[in-house]
Amino acid sequence: MTIQGEESVDKTTTHYRYLYRTDEGIVSISAFELARTLFFHNRHLVNAAYRANGISELAFVDRESTPPKIIFPESTRYPVSYLNTKKARAHFAWLLLEPEARNSLYLIYQCFRTNEHELAFNFEPPNLIGWRLELSIEKDPQSDLLNVQRIENVLDARTSVNVVGVQIYHPRRKTEVEASGKRPKKPGATPNVDTEPELDLGAIPAFGKRLHTQRNKGFSFNVSGIYDTTLVDGEEAPKPIIIPNTEPPADKDKAGVGQPEKDGDSQEFDPTINQDDDNFEEAEKRPQKFLIFEQVVKELGESKEIKLESIKCGIFPDPTNRSRIIFQTRDEHTLRFFIAILEINQSKVIMLEADTTSLIKAKGASTLILGLRDDAKTNLMEIIQHFSDSGAQWRHYYIHERVNYFTSCNHPRLKSKGEMLSEEEYKNKWVDNLKQKLKELLIQK
Repeated sequence: MTIQGEESVDKTTTHYRYLYRTDEGIVSISAFELARTLFFHNRHLVNAAYRANGISELAFVDRESTPPKIIFPESTRYPVSYLNTKKARAHFAWLLLEPEARNSLYLIYQCFRTNEHELAFNFEPPNLIGWRLELSIEKDPQSDLLNVQRIENVLDARTSVNVVGVQIYHPRRKTEVEASGKRPKKPGATPNVDTEPELDLGAIPAFGKRLHTQRNKGFSFNVSGIYDTTLVDGEEAPKPIIIPNTEPPADKDKAGVGQPEKDGDSQEFDPTINQDDDNFEEAEKRPQKFLIFEQVVKELGESKEIKLESIKCGIFPDPTNRSRIIFQTRDEHTLRFFIAILEINQSKVIMLEADTTSLIKAKGASTLILGLRDDAKTNLMEIIQHFSDSGAQWRHYYIHERVNYFTSCNHPRLKSKGEMLSEEEYKNKWVDNLKQKLKELLIQK
C-alpha cells in the first residue's frame, strides 16, 4: 500500500495507533510496530533509542565533506557485519541524515523517560506520506478499518534529503590481502548448557559471551533519496587459511531466560532485521538504461490490474566457465541486469532485462516475462547464471525448463518514419508493448 495522508491518532491504549489513508483504504498501525520497523533493526539501535544522544551514541556525520561522511569512533562496538548489505547501510544513513528520523528516535527516549513505570509507545513517527509498505492486515468486521498486524517490508521510504555516494567509515572494516601463512586459531569449544545436572536451574544468559542471533529473513528497508552508500576500507587484514573441520557440527545453544549472570551458560537473544544479503549482488552504479526501465515498470505498476512489488539493478555473477563476455563493457563494470517483480491476479511475474547495449560489442536482448516454478529463487539464479555462462545470451530452452509460463518482448525501434524517437516516446512505446505482452500472457495462462 502507498500511504497518501494522515488521518488521526488512537490514544485509547498505552500503545498509540496511527491511522493513515492509503490507496487501499484506512489502515491502523501500532506505534510499537512502527518503532520495530523503522528503528529496532538490532540491539545496538534499540539501546540508542533509550539514550538522550540517540543515534549519535553510535556514529557522527562529517557534514564538511561532500557527500557527507558517516564515521564510527575507534571504540565502537557496532559490528561491521551489520553494515554489509546495501539496504542496511542505506537505513543507517537514513537514521543519521534524515532530520525526521532522528527527531522521532529522540521522542522514543522522551516517551519512556516520561512514563517510567509502564511500557507505552506513544512517540510521533516520521512523516510516512508517499511511503510504500507491504503489510499483513486484519480487516475489522464492524468497519472498513484495516488493522496492521505486521509490516513485512518497506518497499519505498521517501526522504527529505537526496544524497548520492555516502561513505561510512568503520574502524573494523578490513581489506583482505593474500594469505600470510599463519594458521587461524581454532574455534573454542562451546560449554555444555547443563554442567550440573543435579542443579537444573534452566539456562541463564551470560554477560556478553555469545549471542543467539535470529534474523528476520525476507525483510528489506528500501530508501529512495540515499543511493550508493559504501563502506570505507580500514586497516588491512591477512586472509586466513581455510582449514577443513573434520568434527561434526555442534548444536548451538538456544536463547536463555531470566536475568543475565556473569557465569551463565546460555546465549543472549539478539533479533536482527534488514541484515540479509540479496540472492544476487546489487549494482552500486546504475546505467542510464535502468532509469528508463524503472520509469517503464513504475508506469506499469500504476495500472489497476498490475501491482509493482520491487525493482532492482543487479550484477551478473561470474561465469563458471571461460566465457568473458559479461566483463567486456564500455564502462568497465561487470554487465548488469534489471529485475522487476509484479503481481497480476495474485500471480507473481518476473520481468528481466539485460543491459546488453553497454557491451563493447553491443547486441540485442529481449525483455523476459517469467512465471517461475516452485523454488523460484533457485530457478531465477540458475537462469541468470546461465546467461553469464552462455556469452551474454538468453537460452530459451534452458528458461522453459524452469518456468510455468514465459514470453519475451522486443524493444521498440529507435526510429519511427525515419525520425529518432524522443526518450518519452520510446518509453511510451515500451510500456504499450509490455502491457500487450502481459495481457496475452494472462489470456494464455
